[in-house]
Amino acid sequence: MEILDEFKKYLDNKYPIDGEQNTIKSYYSDIKQFLNFFEEYFGETIIDFKRVHVTEYKQKFLEKNEYKFSTINRKLASLSIYENFLIEKGYRKNKEKIIKEYDFYKIVRPYIPASKLPKKTAEKVKLKAGENSKRDYAMMVLFLEGGLRVSELVHLELKRDIDFDMFSIKILGKGNKIRTIAMEGLILEAIRDYLPEREILLNGKKNKYLFVSNKTANTNTPMCRTSINNILKKYCENINERKIHPHTLRHISATDKFQEGYSDLRLKMFLGHNSNATNVYTHPDD
Repeated sequence: MEILDEFKKYLDNKYPIDGEQNTIKSYYSDIKQFLNFFEEYFGETIIDFKRVHVTEYKQKFLEKNEYKFSTINRKLASLSIYENFLIEKGYRKNKEKIIKEYDFYKIVRPYIPASKLPKKTAEKVKLKAGENSKRDYAMMVLFLEGGLRVSELVHLELKRDIDFDMFSIKILGKGNKIRTIAMEGLILEAIRDYLPEREILLNGKKNKYLFVSNKTANTNTPMCRTSINNILKKYCENINERKIHPHTLRHISATDKFQEGYSDLRLKMFLGHNSNATNVYTHPDD
């Protein structure tokens, strides 16, 4: 379908950094599924959609196939992005959004107190990383002290984002939103200690990204998400602990900041969120 090709180009322009390719694939796949459903089930080819299309899609396809509520919400979010595309490109003349807030399922997340977060495991992993690799230690410090997402961490550029004059780090987040965190204390020390090791890894080659590996040193490309997951897995195995995921480290970081007294506004700025971040990312104890 030509409309899908155009939508893909729209997404590529909206989410240009490599770390958001998974987002693009999800949005594209969801809309392709949506349009194919009406063609296969009703024999109708659509580009724009009306309220009845959303109702039929939810009832006859999403709910019938017993998708998880979180998956249904994501597919509806994809439709909302697709609506933005239709409006911006002039396919929908009235510019009125059809997907409403009440279309989304309200999901009650299980309450997890701070004491249940694997903070001790994370600290053990950080120590083990520091004993083995200054690069891996710097990564762990940025996860735990800076609250970075994996995509944000691997796409940090040394010259563009690391400012030793202002002691700050510029982070390119979701939707190309830029935020800045302070580079002080552990973060400053960890990055400074890592840079000589980085030069050894590069061995005269050029790579603009802060974190490099033997594989990426001469490609000028960032490390991949899988590599970061494997590093964490390796250290968890070394200390005989269950594997923790990078996003869990973000939850630990946010909870620490909340317990330090960060307001919701300050926490949103720290995490790079538009919506309320406290309820999702913090885990206060009773």
